[in-house]
Amino acid sequence: MALTKEPIPVTVTLRGNVGEYAGKYARSKISTALGVAHGPVLQAHVVLDWRHNPAAENHAIAEASANVDGLMVRAKAAAPTMPEAVDELEYRLRRQLAHLQDRNRTRHRRTRTPAEHEWRHGDPPSRRVPYFPRSEGTREVVRHKSFASASMTAEQAAYEMDLLDHDFFLYRDAASDAPALVHRLPSAIQAPSPPSLTEDQARARLEADSEPFVFYLEAETGAGSVLYHRYDGHYGLIELA
Repeated sequence: MALTKEPIPVTVTLRGNVGEYAGKYARSKISTALGVAHGPVLQAHVVLDWRHNPAAENHAIAEASANVDGLMVRAKAAAPTMPEAVDELEYRLRRQLAHLQDRNRTRHRRTRTPAEHEWRHGDPPSRRVPYFPRSEGTREVVRHKSFASASMTAEQAAYEMDLLDHDFFLYRDAASDAPALVHRLPSAIQAPSPPSLTEDQARARLEADSEPFVFYLEAETGAGSVLYHRYDGHYGLIELA
């Protein structure tokens, strides 16, 4: 007799006008997706959020995070309806788990060599979560994160970016020991040496440009930093310790 694999427990948080049925649907879909993980799933959490924004096409936001044998895997999706967002989330989570399996097989992929401090991903996500159109006068830096990064190559940093499902990844370059950035933007060209700016100057540049983030060296400390647009319309700031 074939053994039935136990479903993986998934905690679900509902925000906004999201019904219990959507939560049950997400729990079932994500639990099934995590069943293909090549390692024990130590924790899994899903957040479903309905955002009433007349200017946005996609009101349903679905996010998932999972601890797979000590490594965090994340995915995020947006769609006009919550079932569509959950379906997209399941697809993207499965893709992240496939990336993780591939990384466990080998630490090196055969790709062309990226330009210095630049990574151009071949297949950007089909639906990135839209920014809330908050007016400039009401925007604040609501998240400030400082972390120490192990030295790595651009290839290794791109792996981490894929696993976290981020648009960029700040790291310390193994060859130069300098702050560096990989990203998904198809047209942006990152300067070999990021500019030296204060936080206020970086904020002014972010508000003036159309890019979703600014990579710079903090003027006083020289720390590699990224000021970026959050999906709630505010700013986030990441610094290398």
